[in-house]
Amino acid sequence: SEMEPDPNVPASEQPEPLPKLCVLSPDTILATELKRIRMERAHHRAPRVTVDDHFTQEELDALHVAFSRVDPEEQGVINMDQLREAFAHIGMDPAYDELEGALASVHADPSLPHAVFTFADFAQACDYLSPVE
Repeated sequence: SEMEPDPNVPASEQPEPLPKLCVLSPDTILATELKRIRMERAHHRAPRVTVDDHFTQEELDALHVAFSRVDPEEQGVINMDQLREAFAHIGMDPAYDELEGALASVHADPSLPHAVFTFADFAQACDYLSPVE
């Protein structure tokens, strides 16, 4: 009870290949999807705490002094070498992987060629690297 083959239709062992697709703007698609996911998960995150709430006034003053020593022109941003120097001023010498983890926690990317860091980035990285008591 099989149908007889149609002589007008050529027999094929393999299906026709799928047409090739090209994504025109993958970065935009990824950025949009990441933004959507972050918005969905926002209620799971801990509330942000200001730098003032993380440190005593004395500690905050020490961080400001260390940052200003490596930012004498008061531009408000420092590069990676200056960041390491600022850590040295407060007696910290994090290994590269520790520093990378600390900067990732504040959404800063030290691998960028001209990466710069604000005082807030520096302070939050210090908080991340400081030992838990």
